[in-house]
Amino acid sequence: MDDKDYKNAEMWFTKAIQEKPVFRSALFNIALLLSTELQSPLEAVPYLQQLLKHYPDHHKGLILLGDIYLNNMQDIDGAEKCFAKVLETDRNHAQARHNLCVVYVERGELARAERCLSSVLRIAPQEEYIRNHLGIVRAKINDLGTKSELDARHLNPTNGALKVEL
Repeated sequence: MDDKDYKNAEMWFTKAIQEKPVFRSALFNIALLLSTELQSPLEAVPYLQQLLKHYPDHHKGLILLGDIYLNNMQDIDGAEKCFAKVLETDRNHAQARHNLCVVYVERGELARAERCLSSVLRIAPQEEYIRNHLGIVRAKINDLGTKSELDARHLNPTNGALKVEL
């Protein structure tokens, strides 16, 4: 993949998986390749499901699958389960916590998302994307009313402004 010959890399990952269907790195890397470089995230799902069947705590696989669920399949509940699964074994996993906050935003629970992003920022103050997303949520809260009103109304005002981070 380093030489950007993505189709050839896909072929070799596929061959490796045919030889060894539980080949962890091949399953994850073909899914990553499909979802990012080849822009076919839905084709990555079966590989991630196979990966997670054999390696259910594979954090990167869970994060990638949650990302696809949220951004490509609009399966908010599926995404939440993926991110929560990571947090079962690593409560301070900043990326999984951030992505769970994005789930709250997608559900329109802006006050909850704001609290969530604030807590993630304390864990990972160096991560600029968390700070940026917190600013977006706070601006939406200011535009739309008080936090308690927002949680009560379950608004969904982001229009895709926040995305989960890989």
